[in-house]
Amino acid sequence: MIEAVTLHNLYYLIDTRAWLDQRTGAHQSAYSTRLQDFVRCDVFDDYQPSMDVAARMRLWCAAHGYPVSDGAVIEHDDACLTKPVTLVLTTTTGMPRQALALVSIDGASPEVYADNTTDEGYWLAATTVQISCPAGHCWAWDGDRYLYAADGTETAVSQLFGRDVSVISPCRGCAAFDDGATEQMCPCSGYAVYCPACDRRCQVTLPDIPVFEEHP
Repeated sequence: MIEAVTLHNLYYLIDTRAWLDQRTGAHQSAYSTRLQDFVRCDVFDDYQPSMDVAARMRLWCAAHGYPVSDGAVIEHDDACLTKPVTLVLTTTTGMPRQALALVSIDGASPEVYADNTTDEGYWLAATTVQISCPAGHCWAWDGDRYLYAADGTETAVSQLFGRDVSVISPCRGCAAFDDGATEQMCPCSGYAVYCPACDRRCQVTLPDIPVFEEHP
């Protein structure tokens, strides 16, 4: 099973597919086939400069009369994601209208999914993780200098963890095994987050986002 968030030395990575699964609903096979046939048209080979996948997805929407606002074309090449992703958000015409997310991962052939987010802004958020410990202490972190409590209060990393101390630190279990203090090998990647309030090991996950319920 692929972890949604993996910890590394001083940084973390969010699995692109796990991030997308939070925001998308059912795969739209019919729309996907039509879109893929469109973006592979030979006519695009004659464009100079060449037309990238985002432009082709937008043109497909325009050809069908599906509105795409400027803010609904999103490209995440942030180092926090395991693979870059290009997104075009649109809405079908006719009734009932359907919100769609056109998705291309790492430049691959695009797929179409139901867009289940309640706000376009959640598509823009691709760096935030949630840190929580068994004692109930919880923060949101975007990899920068501040952590945010559930009530929105921000606290500097240095204030919580200490001056020149990273949120992510070497795993104590791995260190104990390497030192021969335990015979039990830790299955983690070698890094962990320890709660600044109680010093217990934290779970690092993707924060929940509100979505529309899918109806059969």
